[in-house]
This record gives sequence, structure tokens and C-alpha cells, in this order.
Amino acid sequence: MSPDELPIVLTATIIPNVTGAASTDPAIRLGEYRHVLQFCQQFAPVIFLENSGYPLERHPEFADSIRLRVHRFAPSTSPERGKGFQEFEMIDAWLAREPHPPARWLKLTGRYQLLNLDALLAECRREKKYALLIDQLAKQRFARTHLFYVTTAFYQERMKNLYQQCNDDRGEFIEHVLFRALGKISPGQVRIFKTQPDFLARLGSTGNVLPSGSLQWFAKQCLRRVNHLVDERRLLYVR
Repeated sequence: MSPDELPIVLTATIIPNVTGAASTDPAIRLGEYRHVLQFCQQFAPVIFLENSGYPLERHPEFADSIRLRVHRFAPSTSPERGKGFQEFEMIDAWLAREPHPPARWLKLTGRYQLLNLDALLAECRREKKYALLIDQLAKQRFARTHLFYVTTAFYQERMKNLYQQCNDDRGEFIEHVLFRALGKISPGQVRIFKTQPDFLARLGSTGNVLPSGSLQWFAKQCLRRVNHLVDERRLLYVR
């Protein structure tokens, strides 16, 4: 994997380590991760992070290759702190032990199939100014952490260790923690995506299917373009 490439970092937990997850069957979750992994590899190299200790060596499609690097981590010792805590704890651990991390990458929650991944990757590859592309909701004070583009330098300086502030039982979700942290950063480093993501996925907490459809996507894309002219940092509409 060339250091100049823009890989996709897929985060995964095959055996859930939290309460309240809508999908808990490891076999079903494995199949969803496998499907998304195969889809993503069509467009970019993939770095697959898994933190439940599941024996991935049983499945040849998860073996390291030119297009795939797999990093496995033991389950978190603080599962009560929530999914966001564990996910970003894992990302931090990956970067800490990676001798030559990519200069930049696109992070995607592993069970979310991004149907217009090619368009999002093209936008990220063209990016020369901003260090972080992430959708933030102004009214909800919420950062959508299931998808973001980031440079490793920015992550290490601004996002490393943020997970330690998370505690789902207290309402301190990673989405809110990150939103607050990004609010302290000067303009010119962070913006929303110009391309409206088109997901085919179920929310891990509720099992609800994310809204989709070509007409709905087109309407959101139009709203996003107008939003970007008014505010590059945050989405001003709800959905």
C-alpha cells in the first residue's frame, strides 16, 4: 500500500461489546462487514480495524494483501463507556502502532455501504486545503463520525485521546465530544462534504434503515450546495 494513496479505514466490531446494539449476531455482522469490505476494495485500498478478538484468520477474504491491511485489537476494558469510546480508542491504538501511517484517509464505519463511495473519494483526493471533512449538524451540536476524511497529522494533533471524554451512560457521546472539540479550531481546517453521502445501512443502536432513494438524495444534494455557500463548517438543516 503506497503512502501516497488514500485508503479507506473500516472500523469493525464483529462480537458486540456494548449493551443496546440492535444487531448482535456475529455471523450476520461478519457477513455485513465482508460485503462492505469487498465493495470498498473496488475503489481504494482498505485498512480494516477489528476490536472484538474475533478469529478473522478463519476467513481468507480478511487476509492481508496489496489492497488490504487487517489490524486486530483485544476488546476494550471499558465497554461501559460506549461504542464511540471503543471505536476511537481502536483508531488511536492503530495509529500508535503503525510505523508508516497513511498521510490521509477516509474513515467509514464498517457496516455502512456508501453507494457513492467513488464520488466521495474523488472529492477527498482533490482536497488540498482542509485537514478534516466531516458533516456537523449545527442545531444538534453533533458531528457525524461514521464518515470523515482526515489527515493523520490533524488527527494526531486534534482528535487523539478525545475518546477518553466519552461516556454513553452520561450522554457524552463521541459525536458531541468531537463537535465541541472542533468548535475550538480556527476556520480553514474543517468543512462539511460537498458531496451528499448515499448510504445503504442500518443504524447500530436502533436497527433502523438510513433514509435513501434517488429523489431524496438529489434534494439533499441541492440543500448541501446551498448550505456550502452559506456555511462551510456545519450543516444548517436537520437531515
